[in-house]
Amino acid sequence: MKSRFKIFFFIASVTLLASCKKDFLIDVPYTAVTLPNAIKSEADMVVALNGMYAQLRNTDLFGRTLQVKGDLMADNTYVGSANSGRYLTLNQFAFNNADAYAAGIWSNAYIGIKYANTIINSTDVASSANVSQYKAEALAVRALLHFELVRNFGTAYTIDPSKPGVPIVTKFDQNALPARASIKDVYTQVIKDLDDAYAGMTLYRGSGYFSKYAAKALQARVYQNMGDWTNAQTAALDVINNSGVVLLSGTSYVNPTGSLGTGPSSSNYNPGGYWAGNAQTSTKNETLFEVISDPVSNNGFDQIGMIYLQLGGGYGDILANPALYNLYAATDVRRGLIPSATVGYRTGQAGVPTILCYKYSNASSLGFNYQNKVLRLADIVLIAAEAYYNTGDYTNANKYLNIVAQKRDLSFTGWSHTGTQVLEDILVERQKELAFEGSRLWDLVRLKRSWDKISNPSPLAKVSVAPGHIALVFPIPVTEMSANPNMVQNPGY
Repeated sequence: MKSRFKIFFFIASVTLLASCKKDFLIDVPYTAVTLPNAIKSEADMVVALNGMYAQLRNTDLFGRTLQVKGDLMADNTYVGSANSGRYLTLNQFAFNNADAYAAGIWSNAYIGIKYANTIINSTDVASSANVSQYKAEALAVRALLHFELVRNFGTAYTIDPSKPGVPIVTKFDQNALPARASIKDVYTQVIKDLDDAYAGMTLYRGSGYFSKYAAKALQARVYQNMGDWTNAQTAALDVINNSGVVLLSGTSYVNPTGSLGTGPSSSNYNPGGYWAGNAQTSTKNETLFEVISDPVSNNGFDQIGMIYLQLGGGYGDILANPALYNLYAATDVRRGLIPSATVGYRTGQAGVPTILCYKYSNASSLGFNYQNKVLRLADIVLIAAEAYYNTGDYTNANKYLNIVAQKRDLSFTGWSHTGTQVLEDILVERQKELAFEGSRLWDLVRLKRSWDKISNPSPLAKVSVAPGHIALVFPIPVTEMSANPNMVQNPGY
């Protein structure tokens, strides 16, 4: 069987071969372009770059699954009794080595890495500020995808960085059968790529492209996941002080309009404000990097909003945990993103009320949100708060924590605790701010927490999760295991 990596990294040209000579097996078809020669000009590089960014929109990457997993396998959401059958294995912590979501993330992430490597390793285009920028953006994307792979298919860095991570792929080789690098080595490569990306970028091209400070923001997140608080603080403060990106407050962030109604045809609720946008921006409000769709290029009914919304043809499968809803004060504008414990037409589920997420709707096409946030300033400010906490500076930890908390709730007088309670306050604020964006699971995992999640609302059932739970690490896909003799499976699969 051919290597799975051959399938992922090979650019296919289908050629009808009339000859019966054996040498056709080694001839390059005259219509084919080999990968090392694919980029000959700056214009070629732009085309390749657009393809790389489009890959991030895949449903099993930042189009939906990565964000869904980070909340669904934590304590923020659950799959309702009335559902379309999506994400049940994540909801119930029940995987096998043929899990479709694990396979989708693995294959599509490595396809994205292939696209990034095509740009990074191109040698035929003359140097320029644009070329340096484009290669640096590709480095940032390669880092992002390796980071997501190692989080999903390896244990947490804070638990044991010496354990197997994922293959590090930095060049195209259709014959490669790469083994898993250690978690530590994968993180080292990610940090290096982000250092090089930061150094190589001089242009800001809008929220839909990696920029210098988006790369640094990702690096702050990587250091946070490593528990490297000195470097996390340095990276976060660089973004906060120098990126020019600002936080929005009050109705600029959420400004609901319309009525909620009781069914899919009667509701015209729109969260308004920042979350109602449907195009990338260059205003530097909140967003450091987001994955963009448009009315032509989008995931259709597989867009993330449709897994949450019960109107406009949405599946409405995934509902918010009432415990999450109850974290928000009545004066907190973020409550407008999960506005009521009685919303929705799939009501009457025994044990748990129906609470819908409206974070991924917009005024022009409910459910087809065109901005999937990957890096936001609020997250980076909260990383700074956590870094200060871990260096024992509770004054600055509360300062940065309250920057976010008081922007979202103008009536809130602020957090002011000391000691370990500061960390608990930070985690509450992170849970409220980043709900439905895929962060919650990774906070719990890196801090070695235990939690209960709703696995079935009717009758009410829960899964108890503790560090070391097998399902916290995805299985290496069975197709990869069959194709690559150098691959090692994760325990339990």
